[in-house]
Amino acid sequence: MAKKIIAVVILIIGLLLIFSPFIKTGIVKFMSGRDDITNYSAKAVEDNNSKKATFDYDSVELPSMKSVVEGAANYDKNAVVGSIAIPSVDINLLILKGTNTANLIAGATTMLPNQSMGKGNYPLAGHHMRNESVLFGPLMTVKKGAKIYTTDLKNLYEYKVTETKIVSETEVGVLDDAGDNRITLITCDKPTETSKRFVAVGELSNTQKLTKELEQKYFAK
Repeated sequence: MAKKIIAVVILIIGLLLIFSPFIKTGIVKFMSGRDDITNYSAKAVEDNNSKKATFDYDSVELPSMKSVVEGAANYDKNAVVGSIAIPSVDINLLILKGTNTANLIAGATTMLPNQSMGKGNYPLAGHHMRNESVLFGPLMTVKKGAKIYTTDLKNLYEYKVTETKIVSETEVGVLDDAGDNRITLITCDKPTETSKRFVAVGELSNTQKLTKELEQKYFAK
């Protein structure tokens, strides 16, 4: 009897090891797709942006099953400050204030406490997972000239990709203002342990008042 129990336990553990990457990806896809900006008001987003956030870069790691489950459990809708869409690579994610484990499971995250959409540099971070169709994985194929759209539910900000590059993880200068209005999107250059980061820079090309039609066109899921 004891041998049968041990065999069953070993079988279960083996199945979990085999299927855990698929389970993990499934959780992330659910978390990043379950909510969208159409469920929020401009006032709620403005209030969220005025709140303090956690920027815990040292705790950020490759998404493990443990961190994905913890991130899903700690999802905070009060961290949502906007949305980003890049139609050419099928990115449509919420923007959450604060780079930390929970926020990175749910969407793109702001990287500086006082950054302002459409003004100066607006840097965002996102995970690059083995399933490159989720989170910022598709960013790796973005081309120069591609359009990036963000919204705070007041305005629609349109950026055009002007540059992509790979930098060292220590090259924090990409977060600095450069004398223009731009967006800087950052992810790991591969879905495994790496010291390099892929960076896509877009310059602001247009700002217009957000309408319901534009909201549905670019940000509804």
